Amino acid sequence: MSTSTEFIALLPPPGPSIATYDRSLPPTSQPPTSSSDIPRIFTEAMSIREAVFVNEQCVPRENELDDDDARSFHWVVYASVSQSIPAGEGGRRSSEGGKLPVGTIRLVPPPHEAHPQPEPEHEGTGGGGGGGGGGGEGVPDDKHAVDQAKTAPTHPPATQEPYIKLTRLATLQAYRRLGLGRLLVNTALGWASTHPEIILPPPDPTAREARNLASSLSSGSVEDGVGGAMWEGGWNGLVLAHAQEGVQKWWEGQGFVRDGGLGRWVEEGIWHVGMWRRVDVKKI
Repeated sequence: MSTSTEFIALLPPPGPSIATYDRSLPPTSQPPTSSSDIPRIFTEAMSIREAVFVNEQCVPRENELDDDDARSFHWVVYASVSQSIPAGEGGRRSSEGGKLPVGTIRLVPPPHEAHPQPEPEHEGTGGGGGGGGGGGEGVPDDKHAVDQAKTAPTHPPATQEPYIKLTRLATLQAYRRLGLGRLLVNTALGWASTHPEIILPPPDPTAREARNLASSLSSGSVEDGVGGAMWEGGWNGLVLAHAQEGVQKWWEGQGFVRDGGLGRWVEEGIWHVGMWRRVDVKKI
């Protein structure tokens, strides 16, 4: 299942191995008894998220790790760095290559909780209501962007088809504008497109019967995306990005289209929008 290389690594859902992670402490300060159980790649991903979301954008540290982390796929991209080696008997210093974790992304498989309720639209609002954060994200004072969002195509309700979510995309400040964000998105989606059976394993007959019963009782309104007929076909390449509104254009460059029907909402003081894309799935 791994698509790891020397400079990009995949961590499958870590599950209970991160149960001892202390949300109140930085990733590098986890207690020894906890850090020995937590996968190294997860600690590296959290270190990047700490630097970007907590330190730059002022997200409370306690909120950075959430319930999706244990069941999600995590990628970390590394930069090649030189490490100085202490002088030996000859009195000369040398160096060797090393790796520094500089970017990360998270892929959350279905099912998903109900989508956040959108905030009322106010044209020309220049950052009120908690936009901003340390990274400079916020509500753009751009009437055209608001109008465009209102007329953007709305994807069919998520309850009709399972989808994956891309979240927690972050790159260290010194390594931005190098294409690493695009690399992470393409790597995650490339892996997903060739592993649909891992994204959404086919249900066993008992689970199928229980789900059909739940669907009939709920009239197909279950938000987790497992109630409709599309479920039987597995995951068909639908992807949702919860994008910070300030970087909407960047996500558009990755092939995503903003869904005006999902509106705008605030997460940790930062305005977000929903953007969709579909990838070709290579089913075996």
